[in-house]
Amino acid sequence: MLSRSTNLCEVRIVIAPDSFTGTLTAAQAALAIKTGWEKTTKADFFLAPMSDGGPGFIDAIEFGFGGNKSHHQITGLEGTTITAPILVVGKTAYIESHLIVGPQFITKQPRTPDKYTSKGIGELINIAVQQGCQTIFVGVGGTASIDGGAGILETVEKEKLGDVELVAATDVDVLLLGNRGAAKGFGEQKGASKELIEELEKKHEQLAQSTPKRKDNKDASQMLGAGAGGGIGFALMALGANRVSGLELVTESFDLANEITNSDLVITGEGKLDWQTLRGKVITGVAEIANESAISCLALCGQVIAGKRELAAAGIVGAYGCIEEGEDLPEDPFMALVFLAERVSRTWSQ
Repeated sequence: MLSRSTNLCEVRIVIAPDSFTGTLTAAQAALAIKTGWEKTTKADFFLAPMSDGGPGFIDAIEFGFGGNKSHHQITGLEGTTITAPILVVGKTAYIESHLIVGPQFITKQPRTPDKYTSKGIGELINIAVQQGCQTIFVGVGGTASIDGGAGILETVEKEKLGDVELVAATDVDVLLLGNRGAAKGFGEQKGASKELIEELEKKHEQLAQSTPKRKDNKDASQMLGAGAGGGIGFALMALGANRVSGLELVTESFDLANEITNSDLVITGEGKLDWQTLRGKVITGVAEIANESAISCLALCGQVIAGKRELAAAGIVGAYGCIEEGEDLPEDPFMALVFLAERVSRTWSQ
């Protein structure tokens, strides 16, 4: 479980960053900010590394809930064997799609998204069922696969699911098909050509038509979130999963709203803060909770591109970056964030 300081301090600071993609996990970012800030300020810090169901999902849940993590050999994105974790808290299992089908597993160029498989997620679901888990949360985000979840549907032993509750944790609410769906909406960023995107859309249409409706008679392809993770959402929902907000699940694990209400300052952050980030969930979600309690929210980031008006509209009173636009990434991202936190703290501690 999360350890907390019991020191009686005048200032209480909640640090709740997202991951800094490719450089720092959310937990590392939170620690770096704390390390820098405490150089100038005596405070009671509450660390709450965030995730919206994508990268860092399991780490965030483990930081908040504790649990036991085990590692298993399964099928990876390109069909080779990889090792991936399951986090078990009581009778509840947590699986992170990013750690199974994330882009970090791509070893061959050019990318071949039509050949990537989500099979390993299905294998971990089977393992969780075998371990006696009654509820299985699957964080959906940060993926490179775009098979419509076919690998999951082909692998999960449906007859053994029984009364096991499946839950898809995602903050992407797109459908499986259509211009904003798994193929047409996300295919290009996953390396698919225009021609391949059309082929994938047709495959997803065929998959949707051949997949039986759920027990509640709903068509999973028409459910919000079905297009998340290249169709992983669809497969999970076809198996009976409900969808929850990944960010809400993580914030609840920390009782973040209550922690922020009892704080003096909130600090969030991520790698690159731009207009796309502000349309996302983590930074804006944390800022929204802070604003509801009239607590100031800062963002310490790798780089800040968003303008002051955009930041103010999102409820962020100040945003600071380790580097300026166009500069190279720092050799030591952790220490760069430590130095940034120390510098900003001198202003905010006055």
